[in-house]
Amino acid sequence: MTIEDRCVEYEARWESLTLTEADGEPDASISGTGYVATDGEAAHRPVMFLFNGGPGASSSPLHMSAFGPRRFTGPRTSFVASGRSITPNPFSLLDETDLVFVDPVGTGFSRVLRDGGAAPYLSVHGDATATERFIRWWLDRHDRQTSPVYLVGESYGGHRLATLCARIGDLNVAGLVFISPMLDASAVTNAPGNDLPHVFELPAMAVAAWAHGRASAEAADAATVFERAQAFAQSDYLTALHLGSVLDDQNRTALAARIADLTGLPADQVLAADLRVSSEDFLRTVLADRDLLVGRLDTRITGPMPPPAEDDRPPAADDPALGLGRSNVRHNDALADYLRREADATDDGPYVTLSLELNFAFDWRSEHPKPDFYRNPTANIAALMRERPQVRTLVLGGYFDLATPLAASLFAIRHAGVPASRTEVLPLVAGHSLDDEDTLATAASALRVLIRTTSQGQAA
Repeated sequence: MTIEDRCVEYEARWESLTLTEADGEPDASISGTGYVATDGEAAHRPVMFLFNGGPGASSSPLHMSAFGPRRFTGPRTSFVASGRSITPNPFSLLDETDLVFVDPVGTGFSRVLRDGGAAPYLSVHGDATATERFIRWWLDRHDRQTSPVYLVGESYGGHRLATLCARIGDLNVAGLVFISPMLDASAVTNAPGNDLPHVFELPAMAVAAWAHGRASAEAADAATVFERAQAFAQSDYLTALHLGSVLDDQNRTALAARIADLTGLPADQVLAADLRVSSEDFLRTVLADRDLLVGRLDTRITGPMPPPAEDDRPPAADDPALGLGRSNVRHNDALADYLRREADATDDGPYVTLSLELNFAFDWRSEHPKPDFYRNPTANIAALMRERPQVRTLVLGGYFDLATPLAASLFAIRHAGVPASRTEVLPLVAGHSLDDEDTLATAASALRVLIRTTSQGQAA
C-alpha cells in the first residue's frame, strides 16, 4: 500500500495464543492481527501494540476505523457500525511502525475454550496478564526483542495500558499513547459525596449543548466552549461543590443559572439536582423536547428516546453512539471475512466486535487482597517513565466524549507524577473514538512525530 507517497510492502497475519492456568488445561485464547513490513530490517523496526477497551471491546475501532492498513469507510452512525466498505487507509501508521491489534479474551476471534475459562481474564489483573502474555509471546515469536515498542490503549484500554506499565519495564518501551483513556476511577464514577465527575463532565456537557444549539453562550468552535466551561468548572463551580450544604441560597441560585446557560438545561432542574446534574440525566433531557437521546460516546450523535429498561441493563447501553439497540453482543461479518481472506485467520466463528456480557461479568478489583475502593493505575505510567527516561507519552481526547471526558483524563495524568516535559496532550474535535478524516489526520500526524522522535534512541 501507499502511505504519504511511500510504498509499503507488508505481511498480514492473524495469530492466537492459548492461555492456560494452574491445571494446565486450556482456558481461553487471546489473538491479534499483525501487519509487518517486509521491505527492511525487522529487528530494529518499531512495533506498536494497540487495543481498545470496554471491557468487552475488540480492537476493531483502532484496527478498522483508525490505524490499520485497511479501513471501514462510508456512512457511520455508531461506535460499532458495520457493513461499510473496506478501503486502503491513508492514515495507517504502517510506514513508521509494524502494527499488532490485540483482541482480549472473548472479543474478536479470541475464544473461551471451556466452561468458566474466561473468568481468570475478566478482571483488572487477569485482563492485563493475558495482554502481557500475548505481547511477550508475539515479540519472542517474531524475534523482535530489540525493536522499540509502542503501546496504544483506548478507553478501558488506557486503564489496561497503565496497569501494564507496572509489568513491562524490561521491554524496550519507547512510547505510550492513551486515547480517550479511563484512568482515575474517582474522576468518572458518580457516587454520593464524589464531586470530581461533575467538575470534569461539565465542560463536555457544555460542548454538547453548544453543538445542538442549546447553550446560550456564543462561540466559534468547540475548543473555545470547552476552555470557558473548564475555567468555570475548575474555579467557581469546584469551590461551590466543595462547600456542600454550607453554600448560601443566593450563590446556589446564581450558579444554577450559569450551569443552565452552559448546558441548556432549566435552572430549576440544576437546582433540584443540587448543582450536580448527572451525565445520564443531561443526555436524556437536553433534547427531550424533541424526544431524542444524546450519545455518550459522541455527543454529536442522537437517536430516538428508548423505552425504559425492563431489566438490569445499564442506561448507558442505550447510547445511540454505541449502536447496540437491545442486543448485548455485536458481531462483524465483514471484518471476519476480511481477516480470513487477508490475514489467514483460521477461526470459523463470528468476530465479536463488542460484548456487554463480558463487561457485566468483569471484576474491577485489583489483585491485592485488601479492599480496593480506589482504582487508579496512572502512577504506574510515572514509574515506568522514571525507570526509562527515553519514554514519551501522548494523550488524546475528544471534546464530544462524555464517556471518558477529556477533563478527567487531564486530571489523572497531571496528578500522578507523569513527567510533563515528556507528555503531550492533544485535544481533538472528536468523540470517544478516532474515525473522521480530519481527526485521523491530526492523530496520525501526532503519532508519527512520537515515533520519529523516540524510535532511533530506543533501537537496541
